[in-house]
Amino acid sequence: MSKEAKILSAILVAVVGGMVALFMIANKSTDTPAPVGDKTKIIRDVSHKTGTGTVQVVEFGDFQCPACGATEPAVEQLLKDYGGKVTVYFRNFPLPQHQNAQISAQAAEAAGDQGKYWEMHNKLYATQKDWEKTADPTGTYVGYAKELGLDTDKFKTALTDKKFQSVIDQDTADATALNVNATPTFYFNGEKYAGGSSYAELSAKVESLLKK
Repeated sequence: MSKEAKILSAILVAVVGGMVALFMIANKSTDTPAPVGDKTKIIRDVSHKTGTGTVQVVEFGDFQCPACGATEPAVEQLLKDYGGKVTVYFRNFPLPQHQNAQISAQAAEAAGDQGKYWEMHNKLYATQKDWEKTADPTGTYVGYAKELGLDTDKFKTALTDKKFQSVIDQDTADATALNVNATPTFYFNGEKYAGGSSYAELSAKVESLLKK
């Protein structure tokens, strides 16, 4: 083999080796799963919140979930009894087994777009049994929107077009990254809560945090 051939061969080996290394690095970064328990995913700047307190209560919930519906009065009572001491966040985690979980989340987001998120949030939970088995609850939700004084045409269009699907998908992705697998799942001041969801249990947790 000539000197020139040897040089060209060495260059070729180096180039191929470099390309293989780059491919392996790229694959490694692409395949790395989202960290489980990543606290930066518990809330986002755009997450819906109510209250101004230092104790942060984050709920990943599903509007059709019976357990979430049963827990909602306790959460509302927390806001009444600890006004100025708690901030409550709600993030969507619609479960696939609930046929109207997605569209009810859309309804809440569409109402939020018109400044009435929490009013629709509360209405959906209060009337859960009225629409949970309805084949298409759009008309029911439009009725709620009318009660709340919303622009019903704009609201209905948002539902039909699934305008806020990206918001719901982001919430769901964050929940998955946190290893959330049931609703309701609560976080208090960035820590996953493992206790019960009765008012007595939730308020006891708030009290313990206020004492720190």
